[in-house]
Amino acid sequence: MGKIKIETKYLEELEVENENILSFPNGILGFENSTRFVLIDFPNNSLFKFLQDVDNVDICFILINPWDFFEDYEIDIPDKELDTIDLNPQIENSLEVYSIVTLGNSLNESTANLLAPIIINIKSKIGKQYVLTYTSYSTKHKLIAKGADE
Repeated sequence: MGKIKIETKYLEELEVENENILSFPNGILGFENSTRFVLIDFPNNSLFKFLQDVDNVDICFILINPWDFFEDYEIDIPDKELDTIDLNPQIENSLEVYSIVTLGNSLNESTANLLAPIIINIKSKIGKQYVLTYTSYSTKHKLIAKGADE
């Protein structure tokens, strides 16, 4: 299918398979014109990923799997929202959920946005940011790795 080279904000230039490019038709809140992204593993740290804009090197989000830090995190995404990313509930393991991280000076000062998760249909390569309703979650939850208080 072909490869393209992309510049990244935090890493060197990468070659990415076209089939790995994620489409965000509505962009991300505040970045509505950014519609093509790629997920990149964080070097030497499996808890974090980069969501790099393919077309703008300066737009890159740091993501976590929210359950790695907040095991009681609960979300309810209506079927109509899942339809917008072509998610078929019958196909297992096609939905991935991430939270955007705002880095502080240390991990203890970093926060995660649990109010508006990034949801991705990893099979169709379509994603969106979904703002939860009727919830007490906010955009600034302190990161605490599981087992950190043990």
